[in-house]
Amino acid sequence: MQSSVQDFRYAATCLLLLLSGVEPRPPAWAENRRQLETIQRGILDRLGLQEPPVLRQRLDQDGVRRARQLYREKLSQLRGNRSREESQAAPPRTLHLLTPKLERRTEASAGSSCYNLVVSRTEAFHQELSVMRAELRLFEKSLSTQDVSRLNASWPSRVEIYQLLEPGQRDGHPKLLHSYALDATTLSLDLGAAVRHWAASTQQRLHLQLVFAADISAFLATNRTSQGAETLNLEVETQEPLGSRPRKARALEEECRKSDGKCCLKSLKVSFQDIGWSDWVIAPNSYYMKFCEGSCPHNYKPASMHAQIKARMHTLSKETPAPCCVPAGYDPMVLMHYSSDGRLVSTLFEDMIVTKCHCA
Repeated sequence: MQSSVQDFRYAATCLLLLLSGVEPRPPAWAENRRQLETIQRGILDRLGLQEPPVLRQRLDQDGVRRARQLYREKLSQLRGNRSREESQAAPPRTLHLLTPKLERRTEASAGSSCYNLVVSRTEAFHQELSVMRAELRLFEKSLSTQDVSRLNASWPSRVEIYQLLEPGQRDGHPKLLHSYALDATTLSLDLGAAVRHWAASTQQRLHLQLVFAADISAFLATNRTSQGAETLNLEVETQEPLGSRPRKARALEEECRKSDGKCCLKSLKVSFQDIGWSDWVIAPNSYYMKFCEGSCPHNYKPASMHAQIKARMHTLSKETPAPCCVPAGYDPMVLMHYSSDGRLVSTLFEDMIVTKCHCA
């Protein structure tokens, strides 16, 4: 009997829910609702409206069709203009700060010094990039006459750069890549050729050896990691090849799935019909509101050298805030809608659609 009563109560509750139109919501529904309300408020603010306009007269079917055709023409013209601008503009350049590990070799002859240098890829440093320059910072400042006298070697001196074999390879010998003169004004080494060849390969690490004719160990601009390893700074400036942008755009969603919570581009579909605006927004019917979200660990999508240094300082001390995941580019959006006085107008939002993210 008690079971029958419980069954009756459960059935009655379900019936009431059905009659009242209430249906179970997924856990993310409330968050999506808040996001949509924020988007609505933002669009109204940009249009200078306190609330959606009240329409006294609407277009007929033919008028709506003509309005949508005008919208498509405006959109096509806008995309054509942007395509011409992008084809004429050079692709942007990105600065990567790599931190190769430095290991001193003991087999160097007296008065000289020998180091192995191991450079590892970062996620932002991929095969499709063109390397414009690569400079290894050797010294913090130019060597003075007193510094040179401490070297106990002939000056100007020289440094030889060798390509080492990959670990596990036994056949072959180190290959001499370059031999540079070092003088009192030298601060960096040009590693452009070696880094370009490595960037285009599938190798995860670049193994080099630096052989100095003088023992310059006391003057190297080394840093020390928390594990005690010595590193140098390698600045690599890259550029995306022309024609790679569509391929990159298609890979954005895949990148977000694989980002493990790191900074990436996410999206939320906004249907003007679902939010109750289909009576005054004529076109588009919907759009994807894109936004940047995720963490910004060291050397991940840095917007600038400042962002790279800031991320590194954050790893050392939490008093320094970490870089934030923010938009790095936008596409425009055209909204055809009724104005507050009932006129049909088109409004261009230049910075409505986020196209990519970085850490700044």
